[in-house]
Amino acid sequence: MWRRHSIAARKASGDAAKSKRYSILSKVIQIAAKKWADPKMNPSLDLALQKARYWWVPRDIIDRAILKWSWQLEWDDLQEILYEWYWPWWVALLIKTLTSNTNRTAQNIKLIMNKYWWTLWQPGSVSRQFTEKWVILTNWKKKIENIKWKDTESIIPINNEEFENEILETSANDFILEQWIAIIYTNKQDFSETKSQIENLNYNIQEADIQNIPNNEVNISDIGKESLMNLINALEDDEDVDQVYYNLKE
Repeated sequence: MWRRHSIAARKASGDAAKSKRYSILSKVIQIAAKKWADPKMNPSLDLALQKARYWWVPRDIIDRAILKWSWQLEWDDLQEILYEWYWPWWVALLIKTLTSNTNRTAQNIKLIMNKYWWTLWQPGSVSRQFTEKWVILTNWKKKIENIKWKDTESIIPINNEEFENEILETSANDFILEQWIAIIYTNKQDFSETKSQIENLNYNIQEADIQNIPNNEVNISDIGKESLMNLINALEDDEDVDQVYYNLKE
């Protein structure tokens, strides 16, 4: 499935991984801007810009993407392509790519997948195993106290009981609480409102994005899991791969 546990690891990764993530987010901004260049009128673009901020993308990279969508710099003919694959034991894999060279990307993906004996399926045959959801992640809460007539801000871990009571008063559809993070699900029309409600409750939003969540998860052997993780790591190293989704039970 979408690897929520990998977010912190990716944010702490090296320069090469950061550079790749910045490049992908620049592409996300450019593709979203094709619909409408004003983020106030284009929720997809607004979300792309927010995501860039969540990932601490440098301002010059965002500005360059803005200049591209306004045609002040050369525009890349970017496309979003989804590849759908099945592995033995019905492990389903969706690979979301952002590319200006579909032939190169398709060839690279096939070379990686063929090493692990995956089978390419027709569009829609695998994606029906997933549901697109709007997801918000929070990992701590801001606490403001007045100490000696001064407002002092501190960071506190999420209190599960308090969080459950507060989230029920928002527009969220569902949520999952883990050791260090809360995952909140909402639908498209309620996304902005839910995000604002969570921010008004002083929770830090670590990431907000659209994700493909598996409808059913499958179990495989430890050897199979290791092979799958090696494959996903190889895919995520490709310059055109944005997200990898799978239906393996973690």
